[in-house]
Amino acid sequence: MRKELYRILDVEDDVSIQSKTYNVVNILMIVISVIPLLFKEQTITLLRLEIIAVVFFSLDYIFRFLTADFKFPEKNSLTAFVSFPFAPFAIIDLLSILPSLTFLNQSFRLFRLLRLSRSLRVFRTFKLFRYSKSFELLVQAIRKQKDSLMLVGGLIVIYIFVAALLVFNVEPQTFPTFLEALNWATSSLTTVTYGDVYPTSTLGQLISMLSNVVGVIIIALPTSIITAGYIEELEDKKLEKLNL
Repeated sequence: MRKELYRILDVEDDVSIQSKTYNVVNILMIVISVIPLLFKEQTITLLRLEIIAVVFFSLDYIFRFLTADFKFPEKNSLTAFVSFPFAPFAIIDLLSILPSLTFLNQSFRLFRLLRLSRSLRVFRTFKLFRYSKSFELLVQAIRKQKDSLMLVGGLIVIYIFVAALLVFNVEPQTFPTFLEALNWATSSLTTVTYGDVYPTSTLGQLISMLSNVVGVIIIALPTSIITAGYIEELEDKKLEKLNL
């Protein structure tokens, strides 16, 4: 029975009608659960939609936990059940459920704190990625290119730190704290500047121009790496289909 339940939950099962139907219902519930977030005032109707959604997502989480050993066949049963809550989508599922528990019980302080984190319910939209084949290919591409991406990430962090250190020492009157210099360096690197803080001295402006030019080059590196990896994954999928 658990194996049949897993087949229904499995998004990669393109044969089972029950699985397709459940996936469609799950997507509809995700869309419905976001509706209350579109309104500041929570009416009775919106509250009912929220309760229906949280009950459905809670049952979905429980069912997926009960079939964790089928989800991770390479692990033994105990390890599979223990590791399930730490899986990326399991974390997203849990974060989409917890804030809504405030509607079910107002007496717990923990849940009152979670009510302040109403925006966490936005995590429900990330559940849609479970049904996206393109997203799965993107994740695989990032995993294969992780060494190159880590190298570029380290380069970005170093460059931001160096640029912030330079402008912080060149213009201490403009940047009273190092955090403000870091904020400027990050904005300059991504070319998303708000114009609230900027260098005014000649040397500071030269550093700013250099930072903008180098920033465009550095920020393009991870994009090109991910794009190349994604295209490679697409080609591999095409070859697999041809071989079949």
